[in-house]
This record gives sequence, C-alpha cells and structure tokens, in this order.
Amino acid sequence: MNYADAEKIFSTLAKKGWKKAADLSSAHLLVAVSCGVRQGAEDRVINWLEKTRKTNPGAILVLAGCLGHREDLKQRLRNIVDYFLPAGKRLPSSLINPLYPVLAKGESAYGGNPIYLSRAYIPITVGCDNFCSYCVVPYARGRERSLPPENIIKKAKNLVKKGYKELFLLGQNVNSYRGADRKGKVWTFSQILRTLNAVPGNFWIKFISSHPKDINREMMLAVKDCRKVSKNLHLPLQSGSNKILLAMNRKYRRSDYLATVNEIKKNIPDVVLSTDIIVGFPGETARDFRASLSAVREVGFEMLYALKYSPRPETAAFKLKDDVPAWMKKERQQKLDRVWKKIALEKNKRFLGKNTLILIDRIKQKTNRKGSVNFYALGKNFENKDVAALIKRSGKSKHNLAGKWGVARINQVGALGLSGELVEGEKNV
Repeated sequence: MNYADAEKIFSTLAKKGWKKAADLSSAHLLVAVSCGVRQGAEDRVINWLEKTRKTNPGAILVLAGCLGHREDLKQRLRNIVDYFLPAGKRLPSSLINPLYPVLAKGESAYGGNPIYLSRAYIPITVGCDNFCSYCVVPYARGRERSLPPENIIKKAKNLVKKGYKELFLLGQNVNSYRGADRKGKVWTFSQILRTLNAVPGNFWIKFISSHPKDINREMMLAVKDCRKVSKNLHLPLQSGSNKILLAMNRKYRRSDYLATVNEIKKNIPDVVLSTDIIVGFPGETARDFRASLSAVREVGFEMLYALKYSPRPETAAFKLKDDVPAWMKKERQQKLDRVWKKIALEKNKRFLGKNTLILIDRIKQKTNRKGSVNFYALGKNFENKDVAALIKRSGKSKHNLAGKWGVARINQVGALGLSGELVEGEKNV
C-alpha cells in the first residue's frame, strides 16, 4: 500500500512540474511514506527523518503514510518535519504548486525506492473495519472503503496497455471487497478477479491480504479458474491459540481457520499458502505458542512472516501489559522460523530440474571466490517464489532484461527461494 501511495505522490508532483532528484542532498522536497504497524518500522522512519534533516537542512520534509496523523509524533518531530500528511490525504496545492514562493517550476523531489518496471500496485479497498486489537490500520487509514469496480478495471486495462506484466491488487482485506458500480450493483472480489482475468494481454494477477473469516467458495473457485491469477494465497493466522485469537479480536477460532485451509486445498490443489504470525502477544504462554507451532506444521505454509509483538498507540492492545520479555519473543520467533523454513525447503524441491517462468525485477552483479563476475536475473515466479537465475549470455543485452519475462531452469532450492540458470531471456505467458 505504501508503494501505491508513493506512486500517487510521484504522479501528483510530476503533473505539477516537479522532477525526480538525483540524491537526497539535492532535493527540494522529500516525502517519507511511513508504516506504523510495528515499533521497528516507526523507529526506522524517525531515524531516517533525523538524518535526512541534517543531510539536507533546506528541503521541505513531509511525513506521510500511517504515521502522518499521530499527534505525539507531530510534537516529537516539530523541529524536523515541515508537514504531516495522514494516510489517504493529498499533498496540498499550497505546498506543491510550482509557484510556491521558495520554489520554481522544475525543482526536484527525491524518490529513494525504485518503482518496479513491470509490477503495478492497484488498491481496491482502503482502510479496515476489523479492528484487530493490535492493529493501527483502522485509525491510520480509516474505515474500510471499496473503490468503484469501473475505476479498478479501467486502471488495470491502461496498465496492461502500457506494458505492465503484473497487477498487484491491494487491500487490508481484499476478499471483503464490496464496490458499487454506477448502476448501484455491488461487486464481489471474485467478480473483480474474473473480470480482470478476461482482460486481453500477457500479465499476472496477485493480491494481498485475505482475512480468513471472509474467504468463501466463490473466491476459491475464482482463484482456481482464472489462469492469470496466482495461486499464492496469503492468509494471516496471527496465532494458533484460541485464547490469543480472542484477545486479538480476530473473529475466528483455530478450528475455523484449519477448516478454511482444508476447503482451500480441496478447491485449489496447487495453492501456495503463506501467513503472518505474531509472537509474544500479551498473555501468550508457552502453551499458546506451541499451538501456533502445531498449526504451522498442520497447514504447511511455504512462507511465513513471524513478527514480534510491539504495542501500538491507539490500539486496544496498547492498554494491555506487554508481559512477554523481548528475549522470549526473539526465541519464539526463531523457533517459528526454523519450523516453517524446514517445511518450505521440502516443498520447494518440487521445482528442482524444472523450468519456471519469472518476471525479472532487476539484474544483480556478484563476484565469486575466483574473482569472476557473474550476473543474475532476480525476480518472482507465478507462485510468488523469489528466483535468482544466472545469466550466461554476454554483452550489454543482459542489462535490458529487467522488467521482462524470463525462464529459469532451477538447480538449487532453499527455504527462501529458488536458484538456477536463465534459459530464455524473454518469454510470453
């Protein structure tokens, strides 16, 4: 979602005549699109803002994203940040207009993160109505709103025409999508998937995230039937303990989640399941944690993001005592990582000796022990696995592969991804 927000900000600035700066020190305007989900993310952006102010004291510095509305941060950063922009709000014309007193048309704004060449992010819902007790999203982005289906479809068609090869649908809970069209008809997420799948062109469709309580058979069949829709389903579990799930206000029990997974596997035989789990939530005992471990083994997740709980202002859980020691959170996180990585390693072996189509994000240069320089195409396949493929071709043409399709022959697998050789530099889906 932050990538999508950043792209909107870049687009707005470009229309006003701004140009992208070469580096931090030469920029006249800097916008940090922040994440407030965990304390670590908040600390990183604050450190960045403090360092950036020293690097470029004369620039206009804006804090946008999920931290842009926080009154406590406005007080803390009042001598560092010039403007606070809450998530979902637009930059005011008084700030970005080319006639702004200090700036002239064509002045520069700096963008530190590269926008993917062939991957486009399309928000379909904004905000959230679930109010999980640990989560800041309803407070930072507001209540859930579904964008009009015509807007989503029109944007997708335009992106495909421009050559984008992957459309990434975004929402805190995409499968609760209920967008009304101009005639007042309410669309479901399944209808969005099937309509986009029918758009002519060679591209993939991926999405994140899905709430377990809102998955139904209609959605499962849409994922199964649509050739362009990735079979990777990210389904946050958060905990395997009923006691902790209740405290988190997740609105399902362990048995509900496992039943949903079993139904998904029946309807989508080639599904690739990934998840999020929070360790060290207030009140989590060793028994609660073992329940999470056993759920991971039972489901067989191929990717898992194990996150250490950190109290977040505004949330219901912020009032609870953070009673799990930091060392224990880290220990549980490491145990969880060992379990899921062992599962993922075994499951990734199915790719050995086979070709897999990848969308190449970038080219990486690496020097081996003998001093020779090798080039690798880095990207993801349809199943959303990270792939590193050795490029054997010579010449400058290898640098033009970013943003294109490639076929990799897999000869080695790990828990976190696949590696092999690039056997085709460009390929149609």
